[in-house]
Amino acid sequence: MKSKLLLAFALAAGITASAQERYLEEVFTDSEITVMKDITYGINTNVLFNTSLLSPAYVMANAAQITQEKDSLLTIMATNPANIPANFFYPYALDTTTILKLTQVKMDVYMPSTAVDTETARPVIVYVHTGNFLPPVINGGPGGSKEDSSAVEFCTRWAKRGFVAIAPNYRHGWNPAATGAAGLVTRRATLLNAVYRAIHDMQYCIKGLRMDATAGANTYAIDPSKVAMFGQGSGGYVALAYNTLDDQAEVSLDKFVFGGNSVVQEGIVGDYLGNGGLINLYQDNEMSPAINICVNAGGAMGDGSWLEAGDAPMITFHSPYDQFAPFDTGTVIVPTTGDDIVDVNGPNTFIPRANSFNNNAAYAGEYPGDVYTERARSFFGQSMANSPIINVNDPIVIPADGAEGLFPIVVRDANGNIEPNGSPWEWWSLTDLQTLVAGTNAATGGSYDANTIHSNGLLTNPNMSAEQGRIYIDTIMGYMMPRVVKTMQIGNYQSVGVGSIEASTNEVAVYPNPANNVVNFRSNNAEVAIRSIKLMDVAGRIVLENGNVSASMTELNINQLNSGVYMGIITLENDQEVIKKFSVN
Repeated sequence: MKSKLLLAFALAAGITASAQERYLEEVFTDSEITVMKDITYGINTNVLFNTSLLSPAYVMANAAQITQEKDSLLTIMATNPANIPANFFYPYALDTTTILKLTQVKMDVYMPSTAVDTETARPVIVYVHTGNFLPPVINGGPGGSKEDSSAVEFCTRWAKRGFVAIAPNYRHGWNPAATGAAGLVTRRATLLNAVYRAIHDMQYCIKGLRMDATAGANTYAIDPSKVAMFGQGSGGYVALAYNTLDDQAEVSLDKFVFGGNSVVQEGIVGDYLGNGGLINLYQDNEMSPAINICVNAGGAMGDGSWLEAGDAPMITFHSPYDQFAPFDTGTVIVPTTGDDIVDVNGPNTFIPRANSFNNNAAYAGEYPGDVYTERARSFFGQSMANSPIINVNDPIVIPADGAEGLFPIVVRDANGNIEPNGSPWEWWSLTDLQTLVAGTNAATGGSYDANTIHSNGLLTNPNMSAEQGRIYIDTIMGYMMPRVVKTMQIGNYQSVGVGSIEASTNEVAVYPNPANNVVNFRSNNAEVAIRSIKLMDVAGRIVLENGNVSASMTELNINQLNSGVYMGIITLENDQEVIKKFSVN
């Protein structure tokens, strides 16, 4: 998703820095934080309640009934979602009267209490949890939801810094256990579609927040132009794809095509923006899904070719010794079976690519003397031997240049030996796990064993503890927050060094400003014409566009625009993009 438009709005607005260290440091206490749990932000198809929906052949064979059910549901949801018949929420094994089965996707909101915080336009961080795209326990692990210990810790810390932290759950469902000749195709297809559904959920969540902020009550007092995304583990895969997957053709690469068709079929699951599709119920509210910055802890990118100039800056925390997500180019495997799923790109590949497009240019050379930055940069140019077999290269060589934004995490035991730990920021309680397993067994008739799950978790997080987890979260916060603050231009961003994030605006003049009926854009270089112009409002929506200017000056009729502040995004014939702010009376 392209984010520099929203970022430019923050830059051009001339935001005044606060004298406090809000956003960089915790300025509120635990008692001054409000947490709202299980807020429904969407209703959509639940493939776990009808796993046949994972099969395109099944969906197409039942397209007529599915279409009828979908049309009926959309009519009900447009007026009162509470009136959706209960049988749509029953598993197909218990109720065969409907093919579509639904779930309510919910989010938790962490924010400073309005009793102590008067800020009415707070930046947002959306936390995308880990979990292998299956529910906790069923996924073979001790966690995997917005309730995880690390999820609560991250979101609480952001709220105490003055952010609004959003922790959404997203829909689960894929088939990691598929075997036989078609097993690889099934595993790859169902996993990629699980990521795709999660992207749709995150888009719908962010677009809903923006709608509430711009056309509703602004329930959480947010600034809709400042949204960051943080993905952990499986959530890191989602966040990275969210930031870079912006063309339907990008899910039609050779590795995603079998039998002449992409494993992601737009007519069934919707397009990359979450619109359309037989089994997708989300409707476009015309809000932007863009984010300002993407932070990943332990995830990888579906394909590095997705990344291009203009994608949001990326920060990544990743261990070269992660056993499941490649640090370099490598292969994702099923944790419980070791079976291959798909080749992906880890941060040692995609971060240098991001830097080659100057997406992280604002951070290069900044933060001299900062202990977290110096620690990250101390790995640049190093050779990491004995990497896990999921990586193509051994040793893995971290680039000496071009790795800005990458923080390698190397965990060592008490004797200085490297641990195979890819997520030292995670922890769990065996007692809580036992309770969760008992509940899951009762609900599913399963025979999951808490002690086995606990022991398996310790294999790749051997010194797991709340103390260790919080120490690594300290590191993530120390490296991440100055870059988030700088990118969003919030709080005391001058104290962390302000480089040039946006191109100079001297190349283009805009007049009159304020404007009434028309606004003019003129290139100040007679030899470089204007190619195209887009106008964007404060919510990040494109409200007017002329894609074929080809002149040094052009006039736009703005009679249809409401009064307010807008941004002109002007692309010149030399491919330079210039952003100008102006007002409409």
